[in-house]
Amino acid sequence: MRRLISADMARLLRWGPFRLGGAFMAVYGFCNLLLHFALGDRQGAGAVMDFTVTMMYVQAIIAVGFLNGDHSSGGIKNKLIIGRTRGEVYISHLLVQYLCGLILSALYLLPSLILRPLLAAPGAPETELLARLGCYPAVLLSFTAIYTLLGLLVPRRWVTTAGFAGSFALMCICTRMDDGLAIPETAPAYVKEPLRGVYGLFLDISPMGEAMQLMDTSFRQSELWVLAVSGLGVAFIAVILGMIGFLRMDIE
Repeated sequence: MRRLISADMARLLRWGPFRLGGAFMAVYGFCNLLLHFALGDRQGAGAVMDFTVTMMYVQAIIAVGFLNGDHSSGGIKNKLIIGRTRGEVYISHLLVQYLCGLILSALYLLPSLILRPLLAAPGAPETELLARLGCYPAVLLSFTAIYTLLGLLVPRRWVTTAGFAGSFALMCICTRMDDGLAIPETAPAYVKEPLRGVYGLFLDISPMGEAMQLMDTSFRQSELWVLAVSGLGVAFIAVILGMIGFLRMDIE
């Protein structure tokens, strides 16, 4: 199993789109941090957490594209031929893509670790920021598990575009729901119960809704432990469904 993970990780690190994604996240992190400070955000917390939503798009392209490439190149079939089980193949790809997400996130955060202490105003909310960063791995695991399921169960070239488009559609839905929750009770368009509860639940359990809340820019702000538990729950369900589907899949 360890050799399988090492081989998949080595192939990912050599893959052009992954390197391009890493360069993008590093440059984006540097430029975004400077932009926030230039616009007067001397706390810098917003700039640090902006990557949570961006990573959903980057991960959609890299994770789904890489898994689709392993299908189309015959890599998955070859692994099964040499004696690897389907469970090992699935878990290997899940872990590799999760490590991929952690690496890309770290590349974004690197400029913040170097520049933010030099540029931020005294009294920046370090404790709250660290708590949000600590919650992020659970959210990352949730959408990584979903993309792994999508990439391994749908071996088609268009699935990468579908993953990116799906992330954008989900963002639009979550933004619309969050805007609905922000409407004051005195307004005619106020969202009433039980629809209000449905909106809140969807924002808490959907990876995009969780990512928006970690950015601290949305009206909906649940406790961080709620987001962490929801992220792990979604990841668990996605892995179970993905494993069941992959075990039954006809791999040509």
